[in-house]
Amino acid sequence: MITPENIRKNLKCENDIYKFEYCSLDEKTYKIASYIPLKWENGKLVRVLLASIDVTQEKKAEIESRQALKEAYRSAENANRAKTEFLSNMSHDIRTPMNAIVGLTAIAGANIESHDRVIECLGKITESSRHLLGLINGVLDMARIESGKMTLAQEDFNLSELVDNLITLTKPVLDEHKHNFDIHINHIEHEDVCGDSLRIQQVFVNLMSNAIKYTPDGGNITFSIEEKPNGFSELGCYEFSIEDNGIGMSPEFQKIMFDPFSRADDHRTTKVQGTGLGMAISRNIVNLMNGTIKVDSTLHKGTKITVTIYLELQEKEKEHDRDLMNLPVLVVDDDKTCCESTVATLKEIGITGEWVLSGREAVERCYARHELKNDYFAVILDWKMPEMDGIETARQIRKRIGKEITIIVLTSYEFSEIEEEAKAAGIDAFIAKPLFRSRLTATLRQFTSGKTEKTARNYLEELAKADYTGKRILLVEDNELNREIAVEILQMTGAEVETAENGKIAVEKVEASPKSSYDLIFMDIQMPVMNGYEATAAIRSLPGEQGKLPIVAMTANAFAEDVQLAKNTGMNGHIAKPLDMNKLNDVLENWL
Repeated sequence: MITPENIRKNLKCENDIYKFEYCSLDEKTYKIASYIPLKWENGKLVRVLLASIDVTQEKKAEIESRQALKEAYRSAENANRAKTEFLSNMSHDIRTPMNAIVGLTAIAGANIESHDRVIECLGKITESSRHLLGLINGVLDMARIESGKMTLAQEDFNLSELVDNLITLTKPVLDEHKHNFDIHINHIEHEDVCGDSLRIQQVFVNLMSNAIKYTPDGGNITFSIEEKPNGFSELGCYEFSIEDNGIGMSPEFQKIMFDPFSRADDHRTTKVQGTGLGMAISRNIVNLMNGTIKVDSTLHKGTKITVTIYLELQEKEKEHDRDLMNLPVLVVDDDKTCCESTVATLKEIGITGEWVLSGREAVERCYARHELKNDYFAVILDWKMPEMDGIETARQIRKRIGKEITIIVLTSYEFSEIEEEAKAAGIDAFIAKPLFRSRLTATLRQFTSGKTEKTARNYLEELAKADYTGKRILLVEDNELNREIAVEILQMTGAEVETAENGKIAVEKVEASPKSSYDLIFMDIQMPVMNGYEATAAIRSLPGEQGKLPIVAMTANAFAEDVQLAKNTGMNGHIAKPLDMNKLNDVLENWL
């Protein structure tokens, strides 16, 4: 409180100025008051001048600045805490597969005489290696995102292949946790699109992994795709959703779930391995695609994540399946919705479809048409049906009618375990759910053209069956172990393989060899003395056929910009490490 005594105490001589700051009771107005002495009597101050200045704007700016500084400090503390927790988690998560790899390698070495034990160890080593690679890739992706260096590839792909890959990658873990997994597709008119399929797959593998990890064993997980109408003829709008009945998320965590290194502080998640980068990476990839990602979650009830992205449509003319037009097909499924959906897909192809809800009714319907000498072209059976399942239905159709009808089993389950029994019952082919039109068309075409079903291949075995005897390959790789592995794989094809430890040696070998001596060069990128780009440029400058040798990058530099850089440098192709046997097989078929 300002009193005369207080003023005199602070103004003791003529040159003193007493200043203080005060605000209104509602704290909306701030002022600075100044008291200046005007008159003294007998050494006592009797009169002062009061000057007041309104500093409300300056004070508010100061308060906001101080508050922003506090927020920045808190954010920095949270970021440091998150990164500390991340490093702690990463230390554990990296050591876990590393310990497995080291331990299993020792066990395999100690049991080298036991073929089965070695195979078992190698399988587990492969699994641990892939997990470790996934952790490392996550950290690298986040680093590229934060530095603004992540780019997207633009390549043709098919949505059904994308879904197949997703199922292949996640089904073993789904089975391990005994989850019920369903896939639904709705109104997919355009399957052939352009975009970065690997990045899109990365997003959904991340989201599926979270759904699997944070849903108690035996839970329900659903993956859905729907093509939404939009006003662009060259773009398709696709809505993907993943829904689970897992532990859900609190509203507080949903606000920070896309921040790098963030993990929910919940005793139920402490045993779950992860870096806390998956959601941050997924959102950034979706943002790069000008898409959206929406989260709807309730604690203890579950989560639904919806991703909407736009993809360019491939410039393909719609195929007319003349061989399939008006062919009669019977659909058998105990689910009426599935029957109607499958018949609608058949109609889009031009096929005349009918449906029944039981195996017993299917047998009678097939027999009735057979008696009229008007057999169905094919019967599409659901595997899991009550009373009479798909295999028994096929067995009864074969018993009463014979082999005139093509029988196809439609299933969302892994059919390898029943494949032998199914084929013995007379089943000709399997179609995996979800039923994309292209998949159904391709399967039915096999039987109009006399082709038989081609099952999933072991690409390494197929590679070993290839015969490139007389072909010469130059492998340029500085890492001795990688060189040894690649040489052994390539020699399985019968090709002659020479090696070079760096780009300089490779160029010298090409220069010293007779014209067109090599048929193909596999070129690592990061090497001492001369890297792969420099070596490629040097080879391309050679005269005649030597400068035109096919060169394929075989490198750990696996990002989209790396692929483009390889092409810009003069390379003919790119294959990433660790080697994908399927892609390696394609490269060899293409160039040899």
